[in-house]
Amino acid sequence: MSVLPQTRSALPPATSGANRWQSALSWLVWPAMLVLVIALALGIDNNYWLQVTVNAEIMAIAAVGLYVTFGLSGQVSLGQAAFYAIGGYATGLLVTRLSLDLGLAIVLAVVISVIFGLAIGIPALRLKGHYLALATLGFGQVVALILVNWSWLSGGALGVRDIVAPIIGGFELVTVSDWAIFIGVIMVLAIYFVQMVRVSSYGRAMQAVRDSDIAAAAMGVSLSRVKVLAFGIGAAFAGLAGALNAGFVTYISPGTYDLALSVSMLAMVVVGGAKSPWGAVIGAFALTFLPEVLRGVQEYYLLIYGLLLLVMVAFVPGGIWGVVRGGVSRIVRLLRRRASSKNTQEEVAS
Repeated sequence: MSVLPQTRSALPPATSGANRWQSALSWLVWPAMLVLVIALALGIDNNYWLQVTVNAEIMAIAAVGLYVTFGLSGQVSLGQAAFYAIGGYATGLLVTRLSLDLGLAIVLAVVISVIFGLAIGIPALRLKGHYLALATLGFGQVVALILVNWSWLSGGALGVRDIVAPIIGGFELVTVSDWAIFIGVIMVLAIYFVQMVRVSSYGRAMQAVRDSDIAAAAMGVSLSRVKVLAFGIGAAFAGLAGALNAGFVTYISPGTYDLALSVSMLAMVVVGGAKSPWGAVIGAFALTFLPEVLRGVQEYYLLIYGLLLLVMVAFVPGGIWGVVRGGVSRIVRLLRRRASSKNTQEEVAS
């Protein structure tokens, strides 16, 4: 069965000047983001805040993957920390025990994460809602127990140390700025990939499944293919983020990959806006920097952090991106009305 119906509506090509300008601006976003990433990496002098920026970039990669699973296809996953751990441990073990280059280890770690994602996504096809959340939560707990108890493989509670290797050949990342540029470029590519998935036929099929899987199946959408694909993409990006984190920190341990990490990733997507990959990116940066900004409040920062999350979820269901997009839309409509009224007045005066 095909993912989408064979019949497509015939839409006229966008030939107006406004549409051409809009298309050109949409393509300019990506080189502009690359320039911004490099400028931030080279412009931040404080090494501490630069490390926080790198962590935010890593979380953004994981969040856009979860956006595909949760925001685009509507599957609630609380097992992202498990895929994050698989990517990190696969990278660490491949570098320390097999002496592979870090770049090759990261690629293999992503492949391994996708295999585990498919292994979980296929059996979970019949589950949805809180049942799927509980199943992924159980998977995360199983992975956490394996990391602690299989010391012959994972090093147990001591974890894996000295994950240091060149990216490929003799090319190495030495400074935090190098890592910020490297991971930032990967983040931009990840956002671009997810955006292309979102506007593709598979992305529209995922949205149809999210809104109503019964109606989507009636329209010819293959539910199993769409759900497994969304799960695999989410696992791939979580594994990629975990692999990059292992290379950046050079040390991993089981305590990093707990349930709180999965909940934080889900909160990033919800707070930022689950209807757009840009919302996931905004949420990742906001929830990575916010605890650091609030540390000056000392013992009250966790309380303030929790209250802010509660207010966002309760009163801003569209997330930060929804607020920003709504404000920009209102400004554009206001400018159009003013321009239209001005043109009308000029016509009447002439």
